[in-house]
Amino acid sequence: MRGQRVAIWRRSQLDAFVLSPQPSPLSKGRGSKGISALQTDRGDMFPLNGFKWFAFLAFSIPNSVPWGLATLSLAVVVGLGLGAIRVRGIRLGVSGVLFSSLIFGQLGLTVDKPVLDFLRDFALIVFIYAVGLQVGPGFLTSLRAEGLRLNLLSIAAVALGAVFTAIVVHAVGMRHDVAAGLYSGAYTTTPGVAAGQEALRHKFGANADQAVLATGLAYTVTYPFGVVGPSFVIVMLRRLFRVRVDEEVRELAAKELSRQPKFESIEFKVTASDYAGKVLRDHALVRSKGILFSRLWRDNAVIVPNGDTEVRVGDVYRAFGPERELDDVVRAMGQPTEFDFDTAAGGVRREEFIVTRTRVLRRNLRELDLIRRLGVTITRVTRAGVNLVADASLKLQFGDRVTAVGPDVGLKALERELGNCPDTLNRPQLVPIFLGIVLGVIVGSIPIRIPGLSTTLRLGLAGGPMLVAIALSQLGNVGSVVWYMPVAANQLFRDFGLAVFLACVGLKAGENFTQRIVQGGGLSFILWGAAITVIPVFLVGVAARLMFKMNFVTLSGWVAGAMTSSPALLFASDVTRSESVSVAYASVAPLAMLTPIVCAQLLVVLLN
Repeated sequence: MRGQRVAIWRRSQLDAFVLSPQPSPLSKGRGSKGISALQTDRGDMFPLNGFKWFAFLAFSIPNSVPWGLATLSLAVVVGLGLGAIRVRGIRLGVSGVLFSSLIFGQLGLTVDKPVLDFLRDFALIVFIYAVGLQVGPGFLTSLRAEGLRLNLLSIAAVALGAVFTAIVVHAVGMRHDVAAGLYSGAYTTTPGVAAGQEALRHKFGANADQAVLATGLAYTVTYPFGVVGPSFVIVMLRRLFRVRVDEEVRELAAKELSRQPKFESIEFKVTASDYAGKVLRDHALVRSKGILFSRLWRDNAVIVPNGDTEVRVGDVYRAFGPERELDDVVRAMGQPTEFDFDTAAGGVRREEFIVTRTRVLRRNLRELDLIRRLGVTITRVTRAGVNLVADASLKLQFGDRVTAVGPDVGLKALERELGNCPDTLNRPQLVPIFLGIVLGVIVGSIPIRIPGLSTTLRLGLAGGPMLVAIALSQLGNVGSVVWYMPVAANQLFRDFGLAVFLACVGLKAGENFTQRIVQGGGLSFILWGAAITVIPVFLVGVAARLMFKMNFVTLSGWVAGAMTSSPALLFASDVTRSESVSVAYASVAPLAMLTPIVCAQLLVVLLN
């Protein structure tokens, strides 16, 4: 009945809107002309076109889910158009959806609240889960060596921002329930504001609507500078230390080159009689150096050696391994030769395959025993662009690119075992995605008690799916269920989830947005939000440069990663012209995205 009365009222207002030159009641209280710009009469109804015609229909259908989705979709389209505009090397990208949806909300074009809340939460889960799958495989690796220091600095910058936010809110006299939104907007952390709003709902229950709305407003008005602020920090650090970017790039490249082991292949002839008469598996030098023998020329034929192959004087081997270790083995056993295996007879050739069958996953090469069964040797495994030596303990993962050497029959059998189906690799599986989302929601709902706090914390819809995605991507697979998502599909899921989430946030906070900026302390939010964006990460960046002599290329990538700012990453890449920026960004992004989730909830718990 209530829905019918609302519909009758809306239709009566629509008739008044169409028949009368008076402003529409739908525009009251918005402080602007709103939909009154659509004034017309019944006889002149068809001249309504474009955006006006869309707005007219949107307001004429009460609580319509289809038109709500159309409104949201149009906000996304307009926002992506804004985000594609590049100004001085910086573009908003998907973040432009937030600004377009704010305009839509200000005009009164919004979505029914239950639908908006559902879309917001679901889009957030999709976005976070896809990000977790993306960064998961390299998450543990990023914690080693320099990555550990970068992550500690990132945590320091994020935590310092939370402390600074608490000081600002208390000193200025702001409403304490806006702290999470002020902090999240300054750090452009979408999961952070979601976690903060969820904490407010748990704390205040049915009375949380106003607090959640205020948090969303603080987030939306501080977010714009949060998008461009990290780029200003990079510029400030460059000018403060008078950085010469070209020199920094060369120094970092030389440092990385000296740190990485060089893998190469070499042909050598056995001349040392001390090594003759023993099988390869009994040679301690070969085993300790991690060298792989892929081909052997003996008796005018090419064969594939294995652990039981007896070494003879005059044998010619092709060996693969780290450069230094390879030199040691060649000097001990013989001398390099110019023999060309590629033109030699013997029916042995090299082939590359992609691992797409689950039967071989999580099994090491020793268990597969390919040399004995198929007469094939795996010489190299490429995983996520990194070349790995195929030693006996290496376990294959879905999507690995395998280089194998052997006879045609053996290579064809190996292809059947590994799958080698690019279509399977590029086709995402739905069961792992939805199963991971279920597990993520469960983990995010587990209450976490921290000594000294009067309430419990939760990872929520932001942290739970991310932790589960990271864990599952490390696990790889369970039977035929593989937690692998193609790069293109992952990018689509992330962009779709973030775009819909930002649209929902903007539409909800956009209602009376300009009035709230003027009357609700919005200008203060903008100024203090800018300070929270710049000051903490700038101070930690200065300390990193002075104390650790951090290279500017790494430092600029760290700034973008610590602030989880894609525009800053793009800006840093344009400034340095170095791929190492992305390496630093990827090293800190996982923890930099998780830490604000806890910080935002702590701000809610400690300040309210």
